[in-house]
Amino acid sequence: MQFSKRVRSYGLVAALVMLGVGAGVLLAQPFLFAVENESGSADRARLAELCEHDKLSALFREVARVVKPAVVVVHVKQEVAFNPSPPSDQEEFLRRFFGDDLPGPFRFRWETPEGQPQRRYYRRGMGSGVIIDAEHGYVLTNWHVVRSAEHVQVILADGRDFDAEWVRTDQQTDLAVVKIPSGDLTEAVLGDSESVQVGDWVLAIGAPEGLPQTVTAGIISAMGRTTGRGGYEDFIQTDAAINQGNSGGPLVNMRGEVIGINTAIVSRTGVNEGIGLSIPSNMVKRIMEQLIATGEVVRGYLGVQIQDVDQDLVKSFDLPDTNGALISQVAAKTPAEAAGLKPGDFIVSLDGEAVENVNRLRNRVAAVRPGTSVKLEVYRDGKKRTVEVRIGKQPADFASVFTEGAPGGTGAKAADRFGLEVATMGTQYAEQFGIDATIKGAVILSVNPGSEAGDKGLQPGDVITQVDGQDVTSADELTQVLASDKADDGVRLQVRGRRGGVRFVFIAPKAG
Repeated sequence: MQFSKRVRSYGLVAALVMLGVGAGVLLAQPFLFAVENESGSADRARLAELCEHDKLSALFREVARVVKPAVVVVHVKQEVAFNPSPPSDQEEFLRRFFGDDLPGPFRFRWETPEGQPQRRYYRRGMGSGVIIDAEHGYVLTNWHVVRSAEHVQVILADGRDFDAEWVRTDQQTDLAVVKIPSGDLTEAVLGDSESVQVGDWVLAIGAPEGLPQTVTAGIISAMGRTTGRGGYEDFIQTDAAINQGNSGGPLVNMRGEVIGINTAIVSRTGVNEGIGLSIPSNMVKRIMEQLIATGEVVRGYLGVQIQDVDQDLVKSFDLPDTNGALISQVAAKTPAEAAGLKPGDFIVSLDGEAVENVNRLRNRVAAVRPGTSVKLEVYRDGKKRTVEVRIGKQPADFASVFTEGAPGGTGAKAADRFGLEVATMGTQYAEQFGIDATIKGAVILSVNPGSEAGDKGLQPGDVITQVDGQDVTSADELTQVLASDKADDGVRLQVRGRRGGVRFVFIAPKAG
C-alpha cells in the first residue's frame, strides 16, 4: 500500500516536471527566434559594412563599362559546294513553297554547270572582336574566325552592323584585321603585355556560345605558353572563362587596356576548364601595323634549325645550363651561314636580351626588321662568343629549306603535285608537332586543302613511314618515289598520325 502511494507520488512529480519543461519550451521559443533574428541581422550588417570596402567589384564594373562598347561580334559566311545526291522528296516539297531559299541554318541551292547538278550551302560561323582604331574603323579578331569567309559582318555593342570593307590576316599568329566604316565608334587601347605579371586580375569580354557582351573575370595564370601546333606563339594563360565564340575578343587589365586577344582554350571537353590562351598585345601591335600598312607580314630570318636542350646535352656540349637554343642545322646561302654560325652553337641572347628557349628565339628573330644587324651571344666548344648577323627576310617556303628535296627542285615539285610539303622527320618537328622524335619518315608540313591528300584527311604533323610498301626514312626517299612514273596513277601511303595510330591512305596526283 505504501509502495503504491509512493509510485503515485513519483508519477505526479514526473508529470509536473514534464509540464514545466513543455511550458518552458513554449515560453522560450519566441526568445530563441529573437536571438536567431538578432544574429542574422548582425551578420547582414557585417556584410553591409564589408561591402562598403569592396573596391574590386567597383573596379570590375568600371573596366567593363569602359571597354564593352568597343567589343563586337563577328559573323562570317562562306559558300561551300559538294557533289550532290538526288534531292529528297522533303526538299522538293519545301522548295515549292520557299524556292531556293530553304529554311534552316543551311540555305541550299542547286546549280547545273555543264548539265551536272551541284549542291551548295552556306557555312556560317561567329566569333568576337575589338575595335582598336575608331577613326579608321579597324577591328582586331582571329584568323581562324574569318578564314575563307566570303562575307564578314561586324555587329557593334549598340546593335549597329557593318559589312567588312576588307579583311587582312596572318595565319602564323592567328590574327586578323577587319576594316569597317568609321564614324561614331568606340575604341579600346592596346596595353603593354610585357608589363603583365602572373597573378594580375584580368577580364575576358566577348560572345561565348553566341551570348554577346559577356564579361568573365580571372587572373593571369602563366606567360609564354605554346601549344606545339606551329606558327608563332607566346600565349598569355588565364583562368578567366573563355569558350567558343570568345575567339578574337579582348583580354583586359584593370586599367582597361587590351593586353591580349583571346584565341584558344586547352580542354578535353571542348568547353572552358580554366585554361584560356591569349595572343599578347605587343605581338598583336607588330602584326596589326604591318597588316594595315601593306596587307602582309614580313618576318626576320636566320636560316637555322634549332632545338631545346636537356641535361645530357648540356653536359655533352659543355653548356652552363638549359636556357637557350641549340643550332642543329644551318641552311646554305642564309644569313646564319654568312655570319659563320655552325651546328652545335648554343644561342643564349639576342642584342643583350636573353632567349631562354626555342620559342623565345623564333619570336625574337621574327620581330627583327630584315636588313637589321643583331648580335648573338653563343656558346661554342664550351666558350662564349659574340656573332654579328644581318637578319634576312623570311621566305614564303622557308620550312622547305631544310628538306632534302630542295625548294623548287625535283623533290619539292614531286611532293607538291600530291598537294604535300614534306621534310625529313627530326627533333625540331617532334617539338613543333608534339610527336615522338624516334619516328623515322617524312613529316607533313602542309597540305593543299584542295588536293586529294587534303580530302583524305592528311594533316601537318602526320608522318609518312611507307610508300607503296617501301619504308621511308627521309623526305628525299619519299619524293623520289613521288617523282617516278609509277606514281602517276597514285601511291599507297602508310601514315602515323600526330596523335598516334597508323593507317593506309591512297592518294593520286593532281591533274596536269
